Amino acid sequence: MATVTLALDEVGPQTIDRLAQLVAERLIEQRAAGAEPLLSTPEAAKAAGVHPETVRRAIKAGALRTAGYVGNRPRMRRTDVDAWVAGGATMTKAKVAGGVVRSRPPRLRRAGPHPRRLGEALSSLIPDGRAA
Repeated sequence: MATVTLALDEVGPQTIDRLAQLVAERLIEQRAAGAEPLLSTPEAAKAAGVHPETVRRAIKAGALRTAGYVGNRPRMRRTDVDAWVAGGATMTKAKVAGGVVRSRPPRLRRAGPHPRRLGEALSSLIPDGRAA
């Protein structure tokens, strides 16, 4: 970024204006050709009516296609987001385990006769069961 800043400082204002004009023309050409702007994760979440983390999970699960990445941040087409919503975006929130749809992972259960409370744990450490 510093290299770009230094390079822009060295060019004249006419060159910068010409670059801006070229970028604007390119954007107009893309829109005329039917290219739609890409959505960031928060924008896609807002369009779908879900939390951004839900969009991230859908991308990771392969349920939502990405058009590309800017750095490590995914970009989506609006049509892909709409197709994901039409296909049941809420089901992406659920995890399927063993044919059973669960809205969150199961809680871990303790196996065996392990003490659940601090008092029970301490009394098991002291031979006669008295606290010191």
